[in-house]
Amino acid sequence: MRRHEWVPLEVIIKKSKLPEKDVLYRLKRLNKFGFINRSIYGYAVSFAGYDALAINALYKKGILKAIGNKLGVGKEGDVYLVLLNNDKETVLKFHKHGKTCFTRGKRYREYLADKHHISWLYVSRLSAETEYKILNELFPLVKIPEPIAWNRHAIILGKVNGEELKRIDLSKFMSKEEINNLFWNIFEEIKKAYKIGYIHGDLSEFNILFDGEDFVIIDWPQAIYKEHPEADFYLKRDIENLVRYFKKYKINLPSVDELIQKIKE
Repeated sequence: MRRHEWVPLEVIIKKSKLPEKDVLYRLKRLNKFGFINRSIYGYAVSFAGYDALAINALYKKGILKAIGNKLGVGKEGDVYLVLLNNDKETVLKFHKHGKTCFTRGKRYREYLADKHHISWLYVSRLSAETEYKILNELFPLVKIPEPIAWNRHAIILGKVNGEELKRIDLSKFMSKEEINNLFWNIFEEIKKAYKIGYIHGDLSEFNILFDGEDFVIIDWPQAIYKEHPEADFYLKRDIENLVRYFKKYKINLPSVDELIQKIKE
């Protein structure tokens, strides 16, 4: 699939070095299970097939032991509860990009410039690899999920508790002073990430998990270096989103420009 959007049958036969009837039988079985897609032009691995390949690799490496319930479906992909070989509960996140999130895919266009076609499996793999790399650079200095393992479009992360800030009414169990302190604590994590060299790039109340006492900032695949030409735009947008959310609790905050200056000091 590096050279074909749909891999022709003759190419599969040549690569597999199997008789044509064996190849056709196996392709029929894979198609039945939903692991590949078929068209008049040939065959392509589906996201279900890509999931199976990643799970198989993580299992063979002695990392993954069992998969539990689906915890959620986000704009980045699917998240499952999993059990590691040491019986530790963690989460498995599948990055899944497609034509419905083309604008997000365009963020990776420099990596795709030499490709004959855009493979959404490749973009998803790139997204997962990028997030895993960033998380390893930020953890444990910044409050983010612990990166444990990566394969293809899948990342295993430390399990974190809490709900999205979007789903919580802080005023029901926190004073204005406590809400104000929460804002500044989150702000400090943004500042730490910036000092290390990264801007989240898509920060909002949807990717800050809060359990009533502590918080974690999730979803980092679109993070950019602070030296990026559009760094100021994304930093400002992150801060604007954070300020907009906390302003509804009627707390006094500096202007967005003042906050950005504090981060860059």
